[in-house]
Amino acid sequence: MKARILLALLALGPLAACGRSPVRLETRTFALHYLSRGEAQELVGPYVYRDRPGAEGALSTGQNIVTVRETTDNFDRPAPSVRLTFKLIRADGAARPDSSIREVESALRSLFRFRGYALVAEGIVTGSQESTSRQTLEGSGGPYSLEAGIDRIGSAGDSAVVTLHVRLGFRGGDFGTTVGIPIGKTAVLGNVQGGSASSALILTVRPDLVTN
Repeated sequence: MKARILLALLALGPLAACGRSPVRLETRTFALHYLSRGEAQELVGPYVYRDRPGAEGALSTGQNIVTVRETTDNFDRPAPSVRLTFKLIRADGAARPDSSIREVESALRSLFRFRGYALVAEGIVTGSQESTSRQTLEGSGGPYSLEAGIDRIGSAGDSAVVTLHVRLGFRGGDFGTTVGIPIGKTAVLGNVQGGSASSALILTVRPDLVTN
């Protein structure tokens, strides 16, 4: 079964603060005693934010050294982790309230024309860049297999964007997509026919940074 894939960001996250202080960058050079230049680039590169507007990070290597331009706090902090909250929702002709999807239902009603929306299953995945998790979601019409990979955490602070690849498998088909989603926003990844012409399955995801 082919899925109808779409990406819709729902305005459910906090607004970015205005008037923030400018980002201050610092350049540091580290000696390479045990890593090759290529290994150092592969290890450090994902945490250098070259796409930060107006304050791009940089990484360069020389003979047994690596030079990094980044914010001071980024030199010493651990690799960021992201919590992904997935909600699998059934949309059909039965008008019924479901408090567990209250925060997304109004947005779904603006996107689709179904009378009712109800939560089928929920999954929570936590991981860092280049990690992939798989889990089975139990619910009506299930089980559903969910695979979620965090390809990149591409910036910092309020402007962070997470690039994900997601695949949902279910009886009769599956669908998958790769998307970039701002931290703290909910995205509708796609919808597929849910067993009859009058129903559909809708998958949403919200990424949040995990702070210690």
